[in-house]
Amino acid sequence: MPIGLGLASSHAPSLVAPVESWPSIYQRLTRTVPQPPEASDETPEVITDYVERINHSFDTLKREIEAYGTELLIIIGGDQSEMFDRSNVPNLMVYTGEVAWGHNNNGIMGEQPSEADIVRLKVDVETSEWLLDRLVRDEGFDIAISGEQDALGRPERGLPHAFARPMPLLNPKFDIPVVIFYENTYNPPSLSASRCYELGRALARIFERDPRKIAIYGSGGLSHDPGGPRSGWVDAPLDRWFLGQIEAGRGEDTTALYRFDSMTMRGGTGEIRAWITVAGAMERVGSSATVVDYIPANHAVTGLGWAYWPPVPASAAVGS
Repeated sequence: MPIGLGLASSHAPSLVAPVESWPSIYQRLTRTVPQPPEASDETPEVITDYVERINHSFDTLKREIEAYGTELLIIIGGDQSEMFDRSNVPNLMVYTGEVAWGHNNNGIMGEQPSEADIVRLKVDVETSEWLLDRLVRDEGFDIAISGEQDALGRPERGLPHAFARPMPLLNPKFDIPVVIFYENTYNPPSLSASRCYELGRALARIFERDPRKIAIYGSGGLSHDPGGPRSGWVDAPLDRWFLGQIEAGRGEDTTALYRFDSMTMRGGTGEIRAWITVAGAMERVGSSATVVDYIPANHAVTGLGWAYWPPVPASAAVGS
């Protein structure tokens, strides 16, 4: 059975924060950057509506995971000087250790992690090692290996927030075995969009005869630049174009992204790479994305998006 369910979402801190915490997170991330005029329209009432939509969107993805009967979840996510420091920033890495923990921290930036916020993921070590071998030997991907969780950037936080923050919303029992796949979505020079799409297709090929019900999840995006010169600005036309492409099953058209260096595509916008990887995997089996919601939320300093690629009948799978 090939990878049968795809999912992707943003993972901004506001997504797991109460309404009253949004202003402090917004101020912390935007600092002295002049803000777009649209930000003044985001009143507390508007932000309350955002939170309701956020909760509904994550509930939708969680229901898809449950309805599919997911037995393995491949998580594609990046790092922001959490696991790695400047001494080593791999473009691709598979984690093969047994222990994987991090802190959700309720999205309240500036607070110290607590035991109540801890996230412990159940790593499928055997599958992770097997996948690593297949990608290197059969698919020609040069991938780094990590067998121990030894954070160099922010060791007190454990796993990067790309992995720890959304998991309580998608699999609150943490009972689904996972493969943790690092993709450099943030630090230039990074992967081309074409390479990310091909990685997804390679993952689909590798698992096409696996008997388990496997889902793949891309964590991050859409357009944003937290703490950077565009912090608080959202490129809604870019986000909507991208969502339209994956909804039409044309994820391959998005491989034009990142072909040249641009401030617009730097920062958090680079996390769209994780979505492109999921699109590559799911389009190979004939599935197009269903966009759950999109919010160009200036106060979340992010174009917030959620999507899933539903399972397709075996007879309809493309596999080409």
